[in-house]
Amino acid sequence: MNASGDTAPGGWLSELFCSLQGEGLYAGERQVFIRTAGCGLECVWCDTAFSKRRTEWCVVYGPDETRIPNPVSVPRAAEAAADLAASFGPVSSASITGGEPLEQSAFVSSLAASLRQRGFRVHLDTNGVDAAGFEAVSGHIDVVAMDIKLPSATGRAYWSEHRAFLAAAAGKELFVKVVIDMNTRDDEFLMAVETIADVDDTIPLVLQPESGVLFSSGGGARALVERVQGLQRTALKRLARVRVIPQCHRILRIR
Repeated sequence: MNASGDTAPGGWLSELFCSLQGEGLYAGERQVFIRTAGCGLECVWCDTAFSKRRTEWCVVYGPDETRIPNPVSVPRAAEAAADLAASFGPVSSASITGGEPLEQSAFVSSLAASLRQRGFRVHLDTNGVDAAGFEAVSGHIDVVAMDIKLPSATGRAYWSEHRAFLAAAAGKELFVKVVIDMNTRDDEFLMAVETIADVDDTIPLVLQPESGVLFSSGGGARALVERVQGLQRTALKRLARVRVIPQCHRILRIR
């Protein structure tokens, strides 16, 4: 039991805020975001590197910026999410993102259950490499946004882990995101497509152009857009639903 009297484990959080979902099939939906701290992967284009490490404080971007000491209890995190929804709502969904939430699966399971009790529809944004961690939280999750991490971005392959995760999440509302940059290889992209198709060829795939290039002032953006469109045509030969969706929050210049 922690200091608050809660028997669920405390969790390490980076920040909480309310904004528009910027990625995937729910882009544009208003959500409360709970960003966990800690991630063991090294993606070359990571845009939330600050959340890879655990820090003394979690920052809550409410009407006033406040700080909560880590680790944060489940009731305190859920209360902060509800307060954000009340301040910036109406908001009906919460996204647990990272970092990597499933590195703290016991905490995330309890938090997701508490969020649901408060009326939130719970989204999980995950790197998709921990099937066992997902099974621990699955009963309290409504929507799964799973990344497939390509070897060119992480320095190693996670194909077996991704297959296991897809199989574990197949009964949920699920979509897959793949970040595409100019280093994305045809062979690894085809492997990602086949990995999804082998489980269920109706799982939606979102191709996300890498924002560092897409929104730069250089000449690479056009080439990247053309590259992504070509990969979309390739993927549509095996998958029923493939969309190209950039990071919309980067376009809008919001958190």
